[in-house]
Amino acid sequence: MTVASRGVVIALVLAGMWFSLRAAVVAQSDAVRPEASAWAVPRSGNALTALAAQRIVAQDGAIDPVARALIADAMARVPAAGQPLALAGLAASAEGDLPRATQLMETARRRAPRFPLARNWLLNEYARTARYDAALAEAGALMRLAPETRPQVYALIAVMATRADAAPAVRRALARQPDWAEPYAAWARAQKQANAST
Repeated sequence: MTVASRGVVIALVLAGMWFSLRAAVVAQSDAVRPEASAWAVPRSGNALTALAAQRIVAQDGAIDPVARALIADAMARVPAAGQPLALAGLAASAEGDLPRATQLMETARRRAPRFPLARNWLLNEYARTARYDAALAEAGALMRLAPETRPQVYALIAVMATRADAAPAVRRALARQPDWAEPYAAWARAQKQANAST
């Protein structure tokens, strides 16, 4: 191996090490200090998503122009990611464009199936629009991803079970014996007992 080719190999190894180190630092900063890594060059799409989410939460769910710009920038930087799409879906929902919001949330769910925000939104939208089988499919996934949502999801399922148009979907879902069937039955019994004692 000549001196020049050794120099090229060393340069490539050093460049690879630099890119690996930078990726690790950016990933850590995205999670811990998104405000810092969002403004690094090049800007991190994950950090921009985190900043947009923080801004939306700080404003009690309001999506202002700054949050919209952060979402758009994040979508451009990480186009395959689901989280920025879910935030864009929230923005479309806030504007009253429910068909577009549904499309964005469904795409977000496909790209990030473990992201509970999209699943929760879709559960409620499917229940609202009488797509009960789809709602119950989202219910199971959401409860597995975010167990703390179980009481609210159980309450929604209980309401669906009392509606003539939704009860058949609940019966079909329970007949498949999903992982949430027994805990739901225990919750429903506890609710019935609590209501009987008052």
